[in-house]
This record gives sequence, C-alpha cells and structure tokens, in this order.
Amino acid sequence: MWAALKARALPVSVRAKLVATFLVLFGITLAVVGVGVLGMRANQDALDEYEANVVPEIARALELSDKVAQLAAVAPGMTLTDSSDLLHNDAELLSGLLGDIRRLSPGLSKQAADNLAVTDELDAIDQDLARLLVVSARQRQLREELAGLRSTTDQIGDAIMRRKSVFAQSAPTLLEVWARTTSALQAANAAELGAAEGDNEALWLQVTARGEDARQPQLAEALAQVDNGPRNAFAVRREFLSSEAQTSYLVTLLRGHSDHLSGKAARYVEHLRQIARERSDEVRKVALSSLSGLLLLAIAGVAVALVGVAYVNRILQKLQAMTRVMGRLAAGDTSGQIPSTHRPDEVGELARAFEIFRTNLLEKQRLTQGMEAQRRLQESVLNSMNDGVSVHDAHGRLIAWNPTFATLLGCAPEVLHPGTPLNVLRRLVDRPARWRQVSHNSATYTVDGARIAASAEFHIRNQRILEFHSQPLPDGGWVAVCRDVTSRRAVEAELRQAQKMDVLGQLTGGVAHDFNNFLVAILGNLELLLPRLQTQPEALVMTERARRAAERASRLTRRLLAFARRQPLQAERISVETMLLDMLDLVEYSAGAQVSVALDLPGVPLWVNVDRGQLENAVLNLALNSTAAMPNGGTLTLSAYRAAPASGSDSVPPAVVLAIDDTGCGIPSVLLHKVIEPFFTTRAAGEGSGLGLSSVYGFVRQSGGDLRIHSTPGQGTRVELWLPASDAPSHVGALSAEPPRTPMQMTDAHVLVVEDDADVRDTALAQFAALGVRADAVASGAHALQWLDMHGPVTLVLSDISLGASGSGIEFAAELARRWPLQQIALTSGLPPEVHQTHPAWNPDLPFIAKPFNLDTLAALLRRPARTAAVRYDVS
Repeated sequence: MWAALKARALPVSVRAKLVATFLVLFGITLAVVGVGVLGMRANQDALDEYEANVVPEIARALELSDKVAQLAAVAPGMTLTDSSDLLHNDAELLSGLLGDIRRLSPGLSKQAADNLAVTDELDAIDQDLARLLVVSARQRQLREELAGLRSTTDQIGDAIMRRKSVFAQSAPTLLEVWARTTSALQAANAAELGAAEGDNEALWLQVTARGEDARQPQLAEALAQVDNGPRNAFAVRREFLSSEAQTSYLVTLLRGHSDHLSGKAARYVEHLRQIARERSDEVRKVALSSLSGLLLLAIAGVAVALVGVAYVNRILQKLQAMTRVMGRLAAGDTSGQIPSTHRPDEVGELARAFEIFRTNLLEKQRLTQGMEAQRRLQESVLNSMNDGVSVHDAHGRLIAWNPTFATLLGCAPEVLHPGTPLNVLRRLVDRPARWRQVSHNSATYTVDGARIAASAEFHIRNQRILEFHSQPLPDGGWVAVCRDVTSRRAVEAELRQAQKMDVLGQLTGGVAHDFNNFLVAILGNLELLLPRLQTQPEALVMTERARRAAERASRLTRRLLAFARRQPLQAERISVETMLLDMLDLVEYSAGAQVSVALDLPGVPLWVNVDRGQLENAVLNLALNSTAAMPNGGTLTLSAYRAAPASGSDSVPPAVVLAIDDTGCGIPSVLLHKVIEPFFTTRAAGEGSGLGLSSVYGFVRQSGGDLRIHSTPGQGTRVELWLPASDAPSHVGALSAEPPRTPMQMTDAHVLVVEDDADVRDTALAQFAALGVRADAVASGAHALQWLDMHGPVTLVLSDISLGASGSGIEFAAELARRWPLQQIALTSGLPPEVHQTHPAWNPDLPFIAKPFNLDTLAALLRRPARTAAVRYDVS
C-alpha cells in the first residue's frame, strides 16, 4: 500500500512544489506592493501638512531658545572680565543676542507670543546691562587704585624690612600702623574694614603721643599719605566693597531675567512638542491602517514560503551561517562563533571541523601578536636607554646593539654590523685607548679562551671614561652595558678636592687661633722685658731677635687665617699703579741682579678697595716665587689693566687684573691644581713653608676676587689677581667728624681680666701694670661675676671670647650687661670678630681687640670714652 502511495506521489517533484510556491509568493508580493503604495501616499500627505505648519514654528522656537541660553551664559560672566576690550566685546555680544530675541519674538504665532511675553524681560535686561557696565567700569578703576595703594604699602614694607631693627626700636607703633593698613587693603567686608580703620586711628594717636613721627618722618609721611589722604586706603576699599555688592546685585538681576526667559522658551518648546506628538499620532493611525493590510498579506506569504522552503531552508541556513563565519575569519574577524556544533549529523561534523580550525587560527594569532608586542617593547627600551647595550655570542661576535652603544664608542652607526668580531670592534675606537680592570670577577670566556671581566673601564683618547658591566648568557656569549662616567669621575674628584681644602682651612684656622694665644704671652713678655735690658746689650740683642721671630710668627699666623678666610682685612681704596711704583725698588732688590724687573702700566688710575699690606705681601710672595723659578736669570713683569665684563654680563662689575709674568721653568699641568694648597711646595726641605700661594689665594678670595694661574713648562708662568674695581676716592670731607676724645687718667683705672689661659692672663696683668693700671684677673665668667658682686664695677672688663670649658665670653658679656648696664666691656680673641658674629648673643657695638695685643693697643682701649664703651643690651 505504501509503495502504491509513493508511486502516485513521485510525479509531484520538488521543483514543481518550489515553482508553485514561488508563483503564490509572487502574487502576494504584488498585493503587498499595492497596499504599501496606497499607505505611503496617505503618509506623505500627512507629512506635507506637518512640514508646512509645525516644523517652521519649531525651528524658530529652537533658535529663540538658543539665543536665550547664550544670553543666560554670557551676562553673569561679564563681571569677571578685567579687560575693557573683552567687556566691550561681551556687551556687543549681549546687544546682538537681545536684538535677535526681539527679531524672533514678533515672528512667532499669536499663541507663541502670548506664551513668551519677552518684551518686559528684554527691557529689564537692557537697563540692568547698562547699569552693570557703569558699575564694572567703576570697579575696575577702584581695583587699579587699590593695586596702586598695595604697591605703595609693599614699597614701605620693603623699606621697613631693610631697616627692621632700627624701626623696631625707634618707631614700633608705625610698624603696627603699616600692618593695620596692609590688612585693611585685604578686608573682606565692611565690618572688618571698620575695625581696622578704628585701630588705625588709635595707633596714629599713639604715634603722635610717642613722637615716632618726629623720629621717623619719612616713614610717618609715607603712611599718612596712604591712611589719611583724600583717597586713602580705607575710603577706596570701602567704595570697592560697595561696588562689589552692586555688581553682585546686578548680576543676580541679569541671571533672574535670563532664567525667566529660558523658562518661557522651554515651556513654549514643550508646547510645540505636544503639537508634534499630536501630528505624529495622526500619521501613526494612517500607518497602522496600512500596516494591518500588509500584515495580513505578509502572514499569508510567510505561511506559503514556510511550506515551500522549510526543508531546503533548514539545511541551507546552517551552511550559510557557517560560510559567513569562515569568511569573516579569513578576513581577520575572529568575533563570530561557529553554529550547529551540537548537531549529530553531517552538518554538525562539518561545524565541529570548522571550530577546530578556528581555534587553531586564534591561538596562532595570539602567539604572533604577543611576540610582536614583546619585540617592539624590547626594541623601544633598548633605543631609549641612556646606557649602551651590546650582545655578543660565544665567539665574541656582535649580535645586537642599541644606538647609544655606537654613540658612546664614537663609531658611525653604519660601521657596526652583526657578526663584527670583538678585536675589530675595539680597533674602531680612536687611539690611544686603554682598558682598566675594575673587578677581578670574570663574567665569561670566549671560545678562544679570552677572559671577559665582569666590570671594566675603557679610557678613550678624548679623556672620556666608559664603564662596562658584563653578564653571561645561558647559551654562551654575554651582554654588556656601557655607561659614560666621565662627568661623574670629574665631580667626584672636585668633591674630594673641596673636602680636602675645607678640612685644611679648618685645621689652619684652629692652629692660628691657638698660636695667637701663645704669641700673646711671648710678645707681651718680650715687650715688657726690652726696657729692662737697656743696660745689657748682649741680652737686649737676643731679646730683640726673639721679638722679631715672634712677629714673623704673628705674620705667619695672619697668613694662615687669610687662607682659612678668618683674617680680618683693613680694606682701603688704593691705586694699583702707585702701589707698584712704590714697591718697584723692593721687588728689584728681592729678585736679585740676574732678574730684570719691568712694569707694564696702562697710564690711567686703577683703584681697588683691599687691604694694602696684604696686597703688597701677595705681590712680593708671587715675585719671590717667580724669582725662584728663574735660577739662571730672566724677566719678571708686573702689569695691571682693567678687565671689562663679558658680553651679556652687564650685572657683573668690572675687575682690575694685577698680573705677574716670568720666563722661568713653568709649572707642570698635573701640579696646577695643587699649588694653592697649604704646605705644598716643590722646594727642598727648609727652603719654603708652602704657605705663599695659599695665603695669597685666601686673601684674594676674602677680598671678593679670584686667582688664576697660566703656565707652560719651559716658557714661564703668569699669575693673575682679579680684584673688584673701585671708584677713585673723594678727598672732600676726608677730615674726621668725630669729636675729640678726652684721655682718661690711667692711674685711676681698674681693669678686670677674664682669661682661661694662665700665661695669657699673667701677661695681661703685667702689661696693665706697666701702663700704671690696677688690674685683677679671673679664669672664667662665673668667677668674674662673683668677683664683681664682691668688689663692684670697675673701669673696664676685658674678657677672652673662648673661655674653654667655662663657657663663651660673648654670653658672659651679655649677662654682665644685664646685671650692670653701665659697666664697660671689651672682648678679645685669637680669631677675628667676623668668626663670632654668628653667635646669637653677639653685640657688634662692643670694643674688640685681636690677639696678640701690645701696650699701645691696651692703652688705646683704656682711652676710649665711657659713652662709647658702655653698651646697653636689650634684655626685654
């Protein structure tokens, strides 16, 4: 029976079924087209009516809303504009926006005009904008006036800071007036300004009552102009705060009008949107009626199509999906997924085969991308490194390198190529070049047995130093990192030299301080002994010889202090030309008959402000050094000239250069940086101390100058002293205006000596006794205070500053002045007063005498009038 049914069904082929299905679908398609054309026509009519009536109204309303939004954005920001040009531009922009809004408002429909009603708001904005422009202009004027007042108070403040201590003592209330005026210029409100003005008026009454305006008339007058003038700081600040309040009020009004306009425009736009929605609903109803007919036809067509192509579509759909995914995969798109992999039939097997192929392709692509990213990263790191990197194989051949490697070696990049042997690579570097092993460890060995050190330095001809660090590779060969350490080595050498010079300076300064204490006892006792030996010629000669030796030791101490920059200089304005002419005979005598001395002077006066004795000593030292460098004779030239500052350095004052040239043996370049070190000398033992050039260098640097040495072995040496140039002295008013001093009767004087060194203490007592002065001595400041409590004040208290373990003489002087304000106090030390000025209790008005001192110095100290010696301390 089933066979008979199959036989009857065979004539109906798949092709016939598909043709019949396609004919039915074609008929349905024609019906769909007809219904669609009719529906589209109805929709087109509705859209034409919408575009003719509603769209223009919406466009005009949106433009009006945009103009109102711009108005609301620009108007409040006008008060933040400082430039008049920018304010004018903003005003023109606002006027244009207002004009556009007025232009757009009448063009709207009657209903729109009723909804907006912008005329009153626009008129109010015009009025507020005009007022805002006036207030903003006035506020800018007040701001400029406040800036001028602040500049004036800042200038007064700078003058006060330069003489703060003077003003703090003579006019403290004026300083408070300045502070109140400065705070008033920064007052944030009227209450704060009023409080500051009231305080200021009270302070001015105190200034007048205390007479500070008479002691500091310039400061008082400057502050009075700021505080009490017609346009004083308080009036201007009050007017500025008032203008700020007006500006804030007008900005608030403008912002309110702008917000009202924005709200009205937004409400009208919403009204237009409602009309658009109504039109849209009408079009939607027409579309729905057409859609209903199309939907019925579409359902029929879909049903027929599903019956006709169900089987074919079911198979082809899967095949087409797989084809699309594989096509995108071939084009590089890996985001798709293979469908139908779960099916148990042939389509499923084909899908699973495609999925395996896709998975393998994605894995390969990820590996390729990762390797490329890693390669680019390594290449970027190597090319951006400041150090040179090179990779070598086990035979020493070059495998890879970065551009910095070729740059550090001084090779052109095109010279290097992969496979370059190590010996060829070394020959590419300019000669002479040498290796210096830094580490005894070996990084690796080449196949030929050559050792590669873990660390080494490569010194190249142009005095560059390259540091190499090598690390072995697992498969043989090594990687080397090259770094230029030339600058680092130079900085390290300069640091070592600076540290050495600093330590030597501290050492020499300490030695000179202790040595001056010894010289007080030596020279003081010799000075006291000489008058007693007038009847013993032989002893007198030996004593005088000892005194001269001690004075030479004192001069040596001054040289040590000059090197350590602790020797006080008695600067005076001198003519270099006159000084050299006066010294010519001394220099010729010191140089000897075999040396010819010449002067090379410019013929115009050259003035410097230095210690003449130290400068003469420096010239004589340099002349003796030059003479020692010419044992067989030669020429010694003393010259001077004015050196102008370099171009572009107008702020650097000109210098006077005093040069000493010789034709001697010269100085080797390796010794040039050592010749100014103390105790360095090339002479034989006993022929020189090595302090000549070091003391000259210390004196020149202490005078604000510089020392420069130029030397060529076998041709001679030139030493230049660069000193700051000075103007010629004025002889007008050269007479001292100091009133004559009345010498005191030293027989009535009583002195208390405070000194921890027993020899110095006894010597000082003997010297005062030789002057006919009654003197007592104690070893510490505490003992001195106890002595004064018992015996009362004396004519003079002379205290050493360095009292050892018992404390500081500066602190003792402060405590003594606190207890006895009228007691005369003098200080002494083996170091100059400049060294002690950093002490917090240092008083520069106290008399000071340097060690070693003699009878004339002590007598001059006692002749100082009481009004000069009595110094009051501020103990508040």
